[in-house]
Amino acid sequence: MSAGVAMAGLNSSRSEPAPASTAPKPSSTTIALPICIAPFAQRELDPMFDDMRERAGVNVLFPFIYSHEPHRAGSPAEGFHGGNFATPHMQYYRDIPLTYQDMRAPEFGDVDVLARVIPVALKHGIRIFCFVLEDNVLPAAVPHWQALYEIDHHGRRTDRHPGGPCYNNPLYQQFTLGLIEDYARSYEIGGIMWGSERQSGLLNALSLSQSSGEDPGRTTCFCEFCQKKGRNRGIDVERARRGFGEVENFVREGRAGRRPRDGSFTAFWRLLLNYPELMAWENLWVSSRHEFQAALHARVKSINPALQVGWHVWQNLSFSPFQRAEEDFAGLAGFADFIRPALYNNVAGGRFVSFVKGAQSSVYGDLSPETILNLLYRQLNYDEAPRDKLAATGLSADYVERETRRAVEGVAGRATQIWPGVGIDVPAEPGMAHSTPESVSRAVKAAFKGGAHGIILSRNYVEMKPENLSSAGAALRELHLI
Repeated sequence: MSAGVAMAGLNSSRSEPAPASTAPKPSSTTIALPICIAPFAQRELDPMFDDMRERAGVNVLFPFIYSHEPHRAGSPAEGFHGGNFATPHMQYYRDIPLTYQDMRAPEFGDVDVLARVIPVALKHGIRIFCFVLEDNVLPAAVPHWQALYEIDHHGRRTDRHPGGPCYNNPLYQQFTLGLIEDYARSYEIGGIMWGSERQSGLLNALSLSQSSGEDPGRTTCFCEFCQKKGRNRGIDVERARRGFGEVENFVREGRAGRRPRDGSFTAFWRLLLNYPELMAWENLWVSSRHEFQAALHARVKSINPALQVGWHVWQNLSFSPFQRAEEDFAGLAGFADFIRPALYNNVAGGRFVSFVKGAQSSVYGDLSPETILNLLYRQLNYDEAPRDKLAATGLSADYVERETRRAVEGVAGRATQIWPGVGIDVPAEPGMAHSTPESVSRAVKAAFKGGAHGIILSRNYVEMKPENLSSAGAALRELHLI
């Protein structure tokens, strides 16, 4: 999303008056909004907070407080640096290669966004949660950042999605633990949400992603730290590397339209039998991320047990039974106060079509796209539009209800809450569905019908048309939540 698009949404919310009503009553239910940084640094805060409160009863904000990606700042891409839009307190960043200048975002001068925003937000009954969403692109403006990134099975340093920082890299661990400790100790925040829109190396190599077409040769991670951890687990690292080379060849042949002699699924299964190290390396990557999340949770709780810690879960989980198996909410609940599954139903149809395209080049190569989609519907418990209409219609409110209920059931018996991320005007590519007041209302109601404990109106306040945010508020009022 360009800064122009972001500011267009922001200006429209300013120009149309909020519904004529008194401010909503305080709610014990979390009604949250993620928001990019530009309005916090550039706008008068009281009118903006009044707008959020009056339209939708918002009581929690999630600023994208650390990011090297311009759309999360609401800044132009050209010359963008990004980083920490608060002040790095360097005593929390020991033994890492990043300097203050590396980390501090210069786009809005000396403005410390958290210091500026928190007192005003609290006056309006709004708590601030730091949203730390892992960058998908190596920031060229930060010369020392590459040392934190993964290495693929060819020995190349990754610099973009589907690669990213390595969870076993002690430099990345120390940086992230220092970052959240800095926020927890230095500011009067309500909590922290961390997120990563990535998945494991094997699933990426097999093109089982809503971002189909990724390079199957970019399987990660084979850095020195992952290799050491793998060997300690008894994994033959070189056989794992060779196995990923075979997966790469398998996918490239599928994309070229050359079906294996015994069929795609049989060939896939044979790869797993011939190289059991593939699944061992898969488990290494997945468990390393969960260990990293557990460490983040423990660090925050050691500082202030009252702070809430939660996880943003990438929407790819809505399309992939494979990633769904790896990201079990019952397991995540062991180190989460809340979980936010991204359920952006307006763009989900187009993303699902992209997932099917990728899947057909590998595991599901024996089937037509229509058959793959119907099979996935059965596996995922969906009842949605046919493939030729799916992108234009998006997924239904029924999808929001089912996925919310699945998440709630997954954390049953725990104190963990589910705050689904319901999409409002998530930027749509050509041919994808757009939000309407009616679709937003249905999705909000569906989330609570599915048992949601709260809601995160997503993905960014400045993208939202005022009438759609107001429709979310109207639905919440009908449900007597605000």
